[in-house]
Amino acid sequence: MRIIVLVAVLVLSGCSGWHEQAGVGECAKQIDVNDTSVNMEEVDCSSQDAVYRVSSREKRTMCPTGDYLDESSGRSRKTGKTRYCYVLNVREGDCLKATNQYFQRVACEAGTRKVTKVLDGKSDRFLCAGEDSKTYSQPLRTICITK
Repeated sequence: MRIIVLVAVLVLSGCSGWHEQAGVGECAKQIDVNDTSVNMEEVDCSSQDAVYRVSSREKRTMCPTGDYLDESSGRSRKTGKTRYCYVLNVREGDCLKATNQYFQRVACEAGTRKVTKVLDGKSDRFLCAGEDSKTYSQPLRTICITK
C-alpha cells in the first residue's frame, strides 16, 4: 500500500516527468528553453510565461501553413501521433528574447526584440516592411518583430 501511495505522490508532484498538455486555444510555455526539442506545458494565458498558444492539434504530420512551433506527441499506439501547433501569444509592445527556436517574454532593454505589429485576419510577410515576421494561416495572423 505504501508503494502505491508513494508512486501516486511522485506522479502528482511532477517527479515522473509527465506534464499537462495544453489544448486548442490554451497557452503554453517551453519547459526548458535550452532544450532544442519542443517540450511544452500548459500555463495560464495571463501568465508572463504564456508566450505560445495552441492553434491546432493535428493527426497528420504537418501543421497548417505558417511559422508554427510544433510538438509531436506519440504516447499511444491506438491514437497515433498528435502534432500540437503553437502560435506566438504576444501583443504589440511586448519584448522578446530568442533562445534556440523559442521566444521568452522579457523586460524591454538593449538586445531584446520588440513586437511592433500584430495583424489579425492577414497572413502576409510584406506587411512587416523588412522586419522579422511570423505568419500563420490558422488563425490568420501576421506578427512583426524587430530584428
